[in-house]
Amino acid sequence: MKTILCALLALAAVSPLCAQRYLLKDGRVLNHADVTLSGTNLVRSVGDGAEIAYPVSQVIRLDWPEPEEIAQARELVLTGKGAEAEEKITPIYRQFAPFSKLPGSWWSEAALIRARALLAQEKNSETERAARELMSTSTDSETVAAAQLIMARIQMLLDKADIADAMLDEIMRKDASAEIEARAAILRGDIAYARKDFEKALEFYLQVPAFYGTEEAVMPVALLGSARAYQGYGDKTRAERAYLDIIVTYPDSAEAAIATTESAAL
Repeated sequence: MKTILCALLALAAVSPLCAQRYLLKDGRVLNHADVTLSGTNLVRSVGDGAEIAYPVSQVIRLDWPEPEEIAQARELVLTGKGAEAEEKITPIYRQFAPFSKLPGSWWSEAALIRARALLAQEKNSETERAARELMSTSTDSETVAAAQLIMARIQMLLDKADIADAMLDEIMRKDASAEIEARAAILRGDIAYARKDFEKALEFYLQVPAFYGTEEAVMPVALLGSARAYQGYGDKTRAERAYLDIIVTYPDSAEAAIATTESAAL
């Protein structure tokens, strides 16, 4: 429906919902369809082989709807298809890279999805570089916090749990969204689980459904952690229930496939 609406608006030459425009310091507006990015310039053809170049540094804001690839790549990450997500989001990440710090740019969101796609593929070195890039470049505090969480997870995977714990403490000292707090609780649970402190791990995992029940994106991750924690200290019945909850409630998630395999081995 949105695609049809955009087409109709374009035909009417009034397309505020579908605009893809660069706003310059001097008040001029460049339509994305009329220019190409060449080096550090936006170049517009004016006929007879002549061109006008507008330095990217003159762009102060983008007027751009969310690219459909962002939602598509985000869903691919949630379903465990990291390679497909990376392939889908990388062109968007590159497209907005020259405008990474500008209002209206989709670079931060694309870069975060890309980092999570790399993490899903266990490309730890690339994930760490992507997280560092986000932490140093993004102007969005929520995105920076998400990147810090990714970095903390990498430290855990490198058997540097103490560093990961310290990073989590730093993240939680700031104002954090419910999603960030939920993801932090899961990571603390994973750290405790790796230390075979199953009761402590369970305590952290269960914080997610107890306090962050609306964060659907992370719920199957927390439930999978709780199932493993129950299993860790020998409560097979509750482990089976947690696995079943994932399979029934979140059948398309990456965790559902894992839960099916692990529950069958109980």
